[in-house]
Amino acid sequence: MSIIYRFHLWLCTTLVVLTCAFAPAALALDPAIALDGYRHERWGELEGAPRYVDALARSQDGWLWVGSRYAGLLRFDGLRFLPFETADGSRLQNNNISALRPGPGGELWIGHGSGGLSVLRQGRYRHLLTPEQSGSVFAISLGADGAPWIAGWRGLFRVEGDRVVRIGPELGYDAARAEYVLADGAGRVWATDGAALYLREAGAQRFHRLRAVRGDAMLLEARDGSVWLVLGKAFERVAPPSPRRVAFQPGSANTYQSLFDRDGNVWSGNCPVGICVLRPADWQRGERFTPVGAAERLDQPWQMTSLSVLALMEDGDGSVWVGTPSGLERLRDHVVHMVPELLDRGVSHPARHPDGGIVAARVQRLDDTAGLVRIEHGKARDLPDPIATHVLDRAPDGTLVLGGQHGIERHGRTGVERIALPPAVSAAADSIRPRRLTAGNDEIWLWTGRMGAWHYRDGAWTRPPVKEDQPQEVAFDAAGRSYLGLRGNRLRIVDGETVREYGARDGLDVGKFSLIVPGTPLVVSGEDGMQVLEGNRFRRLAVSVPDGIGAASGIVTDAAGVRWINAERGIYRVTPEDWTRSMNDPDAPLRGRLFDAADGYLGGGVSRLLSRTAAMASDGTLWFAGERGLAWIDPRKTAPNPATPAVEVLAVSSGARHYGAGTGLTLEQGTENVQIDYTAPSLRMPQKVSFRYRLAGSRDWEEAGTRRSAFFQRLRPGTHSFEVMAINESGVAGPVTTLAFYIPPRWFQTWWFMAACLLAFVLMAAWAYRLRTRRLAERIEGELMARMRERESIARSLHDTFLQGVQGMLLRMHSVLTGLPADSPVRTELERVLENAEQVLEEGRDEVQGLRQGFANVDAFWQGLLRDVELILPGGSQRLALAAAPGSVDRLPVRLRRDVHAIVREALVNALRHTPGPVRLSADADQRDVTLTVGDEGSGGCAMDKPGHFGLQGMRERALQIGARLRIDSGPAGTRITLAIPVGPGQADQASRPVPPCPPSTRTASSTTGTIASTHRKAASGTVDR
Repeated sequence: MSIIYRFHLWLCTTLVVLTCAFAPAALALDPAIALDGYRHERWGELEGAPRYVDALARSQDGWLWVGSRYAGLLRFDGLRFLPFETADGSRLQNNNISALRPGPGGELWIGHGSGGLSVLRQGRYRHLLTPEQSGSVFAISLGADGAPWIAGWRGLFRVEGDRVVRIGPELGYDAARAEYVLADGAGRVWATDGAALYLREAGAQRFHRLRAVRGDAMLLEARDGSVWLVLGKAFERVAPPSPRRVAFQPGSANTYQSLFDRDGNVWSGNCPVGICVLRPADWQRGERFTPVGAAERLDQPWQMTSLSVLALMEDGDGSVWVGTPSGLERLRDHVVHMVPELLDRGVSHPARHPDGGIVAARVQRLDDTAGLVRIEHGKARDLPDPIATHVLDRAPDGTLVLGGQHGIERHGRTGVERIALPPAVSAAADSIRPRRLTAGNDEIWLWTGRMGAWHYRDGAWTRPPVKEDQPQEVAFDAAGRSYLGLRGNRLRIVDGETVREYGARDGLDVGKFSLIVPGTPLVVSGEDGMQVLEGNRFRRLAVSVPDGIGAASGIVTDAAGVRWINAERGIYRVTPEDWTRSMNDPDAPLRGRLFDAADGYLGGGVSRLLSRTAAMASDGTLWFAGERGLAWIDPRKTAPNPATPAVEVLAVSSGARHYGAGTGLTLEQGTENVQIDYTAPSLRMPQKVSFRYRLAGSRDWEEAGTRRSAFFQRLRPGTHSFEVMAINESGVAGPVTTLAFYIPPRWFQTWWFMAACLLAFVLMAAWAYRLRTRRLAERIEGELMARMRERESIARSLHDTFLQGVQGMLLRMHSVLTGLPADSPVRTELERVLENAEQVLEEGRDEVQGLRQGFANVDAFWQGLLRDVELILPGGSQRLALAAAPGSVDRLPVRLRRDVHAIVREALVNALRHTPGPVRLSADADQRDVTLTVGDEGSGGCAMDKPGHFGLQGMRERALQIGARLRIDSGPAGTRITLAIPVGPGQADQASRPVPPCPPSTRTASSTTGTIASTHRKAASGTVDR
């Protein structure tokens, strides 16, 4: 055996010893409870249990491993049987499991009935012996150093590191096979082949033969260290008690048919059928005994899944597990114990007798019988009862008050006082029975059904005069104050002559009262919940249990200050710390642990709104009246479960596709709906383990309750991290378990597809915008053209009518004027008037010309230019050379042609005025601009920039308005004025700068380029040269 392996075994064994030494005391089966008083759970084929359970083991992670000769190896989490699948896909040698033993390092040793030895370590199988090497494996036991010993058909074996050594004659074991092996707590190793018993002492290397044996032999170790040889059903001690060198490992005491539990009880199967139990007093009196004939047994077909026992095991919680051919069974202690004699017998309130014991009234409604019973050692016995007790209560001074069909008795320390019933009640005693009773130190309240409530004080009975003053519940404190719960959410407190009443205005809202507990604070309960009095107002006392605990009918406080609340759904345990926390923080729910049917409290608390259904005996046990009878709890044995439940993710599925739960999990492309199955092995109280989960990145946890599956819908592609945690029945939360999985995207969910879609959307939006703006421009242009035609029509009408008429008048005045003498004052005045009239006519012509300057027709554009030049400079058009590329001016939008006409006209007139030579006007167009150029051989452009001239400024302003670029280049060869009007797409928003003064050689002017929304396309016009 290697040094590293020896150190590993020593370390694991040391940790196990320390864990067991310092761990809190584990639960065990109470020897004082009879076998039929244990909780007996059974799992058969209908519950998913395998057949022929031959081996059992509980590992350190909480799983119960179940070995079957047909189903192989399964795991049990307390609710479900789950086949085990390894992480690497390795498989068992065969499905016939005959022996299981958990190791200190978390490994599991597996023996096969068909031969073979394997170990399950870190989720993978490793096979150490083949079926041919070992034959059938009968037993596995762990030595003091943690090394396994194996008893098999082909001999006795020991695992040393990575190899298996057969123990032969050289080491003192001369048998051909081994039927059983036991490594005890003292470091000894016992073995038998069915013919002889062998022993290897602690520290020795060799076996020696002790004695001969006969028949099927098995070796067991009791908790006191004694070793017993079991031959059939005969137990014989072969070694006296001795100190343990190796701590007992829970879940490893797996035997065939017999077992010593931690309390010294002997469990034996098939004696001759079923299970029987011997208590320590039954077998510790000698060195030999037999369980056959034991008084406590389960030997009827309806008591077990099968009367044949194959395997027994005690786990770390003190439960005894039984494997049978028909399934699996467990026996364990109840936390809450029901008194069997009073089950379903109509028990009312329990109360503490002055001598410290517990008494209760047993009322059978069916045959109208009643009586007083006393509970001792969990058993009920009848007491003499001359009044036929139906109800009872304990006064604050300790007096026990009984109410029966024939009167009332007060049992104090000084004796018994008899009180007669109210006369009206006594007269109807055959048909009216006491239903409830509340006792104070000097007074009594008695409820009698249809005759209502009666009050006894100072030797006389009275009734409230009105129905509204008949209390639903009454309580007394030690100071003599009485607390009356009345109809309509009213609470009346009577302290001598002082009366204080609370109602709905004070926050009181419990419905029908079921309990009043005087104290600080005052607690009241009813069908609508619990409330406490803080100052002068009541506030709701919510509990942390989903759906609440129902109406409370009794509260008792044990010696440790723990409050036990008997309510409809069960018994609610509240620690002093949790109580103080809720009293100090109104928003904090009252945390606690609910004990219900799963803990043995059958039927839950009384739901008939009885009060004071909880009491404490002098020995500290707590007693509660339940719906099905009387129950008791020993609060010293209800310590919270400190174990932190660890969650294990079992599988991930989507639809019909199932995946494992390993690392690097990748689901199918496009998966949206995912189900994740998980569990937390908790054998003590699996049905009360709750879960919460979330996907990483979510702030809030999803409360799943006891559900062991998580469901997600509409998941997006990518990596997701699933987080889950478990909380046990005591509220202890375990660590967070995380599972990461990846959902690959489909082609239309990839980033590049999304980018392509975005790009396509942008392009379509741009195309739609362009199309929209073009249509708007065309519509506007159409409207402008229609307006222009209308203006041209108006201009023609004005020209043909008004202007022609005015012109005729002026001509007539000219003819009249020529007939007047040159020195005539009238002629002078008429000439002045005629000049003004001609000026007005000229202005009218200008306005008419303005109406026609939209130039919807390209020919009108050129003709207008030539006409204006000729009008301004007669004969100037003779020096003008015009060259226009086909379709150039057609691309100018109609709305811009008037401003372009004005700019070009100003340039032409200026050039013709300041140069004697020819002037050239050219028009050209490309994809972006329509360009018009005016060139001369002089300095016309710079002349426009002289002080007092506004030609260039006007041209610049017009160019700025239409978003065109104006450039003036002046040099010795002449001046060149270029106007570029953007008409193509994307020519908007160009920066502008003002035209600088003309330099000696060159000057340039440019204006802001605006956005040209659309272009106007017409048929190309021919080149004009004149």
